[in-house]
Amino acid sequence: MKEPPASAETPTSATPRVYVPEMGRGWWLAKRHYFLYIVREFTALPLALWLLWFLVEVQRASNGSKGYYPHSSIGFVVFSVLAGVIIHIKGVPSRLIVLSQFALWLGASVVIAAALVGFAR
Repeated sequence: MKEPPASAETPTSATPRVYVPEMGRGWWLAKRHYFLYIVREFTALPLALWLLWFLVEVQRASNGSKGYYPHSSIGFVVFSVLAGVIIHIKGVPSRLIVLSQFALWLGASVVIAAALVGFAR
């Protein structure tokens, strides 16, 4: 039997070649679709910062009512209201999202208040 001729596809002892894609730093600026994708992905950053800020407020409130002064900066209040507008669900108006978040917040406040009153007795 005759051996097949060596071709470029047969493995050799040479080091393998690795494909390294060339992608510049501004690849996401090339097309509008890429840009909007990156902007959408970075909307999580302000929301994460707001959640950390909110956790600090919860920690401060755990010290009791005497030492707690709620954060009333206009930035915190405005971002709290606009947080629902950032969330987009297809077919659901942003106003409904904001109202549902406030309704959930009110419901959670009532449950927590009832639990605190119940434990205080």
